[in-house]
Amino acid sequence: MIEPANTGGASAANVTRTEAGATLAVVLVAACLIFFRLDQRLLWVDEAETALLGRSVLVYGIPKAYDGRNLVSQEVGREYRADYVWRWTPWLEKYLTAGSFAVLGESTFTARLPFALVGLLSVVSLYPLAHALFRDRWVGVLAMAFLTFSVPFLLHVRQCRYYSLAILASIWIVYFFVALARGRRGAVAGLTVAMTVLFHSNILASLGMAIALVPCSVVLGFDRAALRRGTVVAASLLLLNVPWAWYFDVLGKTEEKLESFWDNFRSYLELTNRYTFPAAALAVFLVLAWFLRQRRPLLDAQTWRPFLALLVMIAVYVVTISTAPWSFYRYTVNLLPLSAVLLAFMCRGVLRWNGIAGTLFTACLLLTAIFHQMSARPVRFLKYNVQSEGRSFPIYDTVFPLGNYLYEVTHSYEGPMERLVGYLSQNARPGDRIFISYGDLVLKFYAPQEVRGGLSGQPLAGWPEPEWVIVRSFFRFADRPELRVDAEKMLAWLNQLPADYQPVPAPWTDVPWDDIPEPQLHWFRVPEGGKPMQLYHRVTQTPPALSP
Repeated sequence: MIEPANTGGASAANVTRTEAGATLAVVLVAACLIFFRLDQRLLWVDEAETALLGRSVLVYGIPKAYDGRNLVSQEVGREYRADYVWRWTPWLEKYLTAGSFAVLGESTFTARLPFALVGLLSVVSLYPLAHALFRDRWVGVLAMAFLTFSVPFLLHVRQCRYYSLAILASIWIVYFFVALARGRRGAVAGLTVAMTVLFHSNILASLGMAIALVPCSVVLGFDRAALRRGTVVAASLLLLNVPWAWYFDVLGKTEEKLESFWDNFRSYLELTNRYTFPAAALAVFLVLAWFLRQRRPLLDAQTWRPFLALLVMIAVYVVTISTAPWSFYRYTVNLLPLSAVLLAFMCRGVLRWNGIAGTLFTACLLLTAIFHQMSARPVRFLKYNVQSEGRSFPIYDTVFPLGNYLYEVTHSYEGPMERLVGYLSQNARPGDRIFISYGDLVLKFYAPQEVRGGLSGQPLAGWPEPEWVIVRSFFRFADRPELRVDAEKMLAWLNQLPADYQPVPAPWTDVPWDDIPEPQLHWFRVPEGGKPMQLYHRVTQTPPALSP
């Protein structure tokens, strides 16, 4: 049973002004970084999906994919029942968005606001988690700082998507899991609620976390009473969530396999080292701990268990989600707070041994990506088939990653879809029809016209010829049999359109996503030097060209 020594003073009454001031400062910095110009960029396609389904909740009470004019789908119609009720992903994020729309109205800002608030709450929640694990308030403050300065964290919690919910739920899962081991009151109920929130945020993440907790129970030394409490939690979770797992067809999604386990694992290994937890820093800490084991132990009998448990949790989680049909960094964002606690504990240990060495070690991990890039270099695997050069500043990538983020939020940014939305709002009539090869959901949220195309699978044959046709430079996804067939039908339909469409110059670089949060794909500055989208208007008089 873990009971870390009271190395930092467990009582809240003993908090010094310095510690309280540092905690408050981190929270204020986090608030500024998260909320500043929250609506600077338009929703990208995944966010637009959530926002459109949130809008439908206000109309129907449940998320529905069709509103009588536009269809919400990125899987050629596989996400909903015959009555259009959504069953592809959990509903929690949709209801959170709908609540914000109901109170504050529909906008980019209100779509993202509740998730940004959850992101800030995640920073605050990290303090009690770190303190529960290591009984050191400065580990809590440092952990909050590491999470606040994490660019992937900031990018994801500023999204109208489940990411911040998964981060917050994972923090409290670990907190109540430790409380379960110690027999704390409310641990069973707390862990059940936190796991259920994670399930209704992202099912894959909840599965990965549930499996990762099993070996951690051994590391933390669960006794029989703790195991019985864990059994009650497991039974409660099965009772609450198995019906929803059946409804969301979890097993059906495992039938298709886009990437092998090994490819997924290598992708996650690179991304985790580059953006979440650098193995090189762990190696330095462990070597130092070995040499100091007699004079000034960095790991002792009380701290090695929670330290090892967090490492095991991250490792088992990554292995588990690698069995999924595909890989995205977003499925690992809930590991960011766990990594923050680990990094904070390592820095705190080095700082207590030697102030100068500890300051250098902490600054290097907190402000630079030196350790991260060193860790990712030996396991480089990822290659991209979309434009990524020029999306960030190379000097910032290494010595100050937050610089890329600060540049983004302090400079104007009009992505290709934002330029398109702005142009159509000025030149398209309310009754016009719009076809776009990819990104239809963005137009469906912002534009009042009927929109078809994208990955919706909505029939084009028999649809009246649209007034506007937009062919993206990326065109669209066609990496699975259903999508490939639909893409071929789309191309055939485009080729049979009459010749009376006039091109409208769109002189800007077209990248697939205006605001994707994946750190390896995110554009921190306006794209340049790439292919433009193709925009056509079916009129006798060509509308005005777009300005460069």
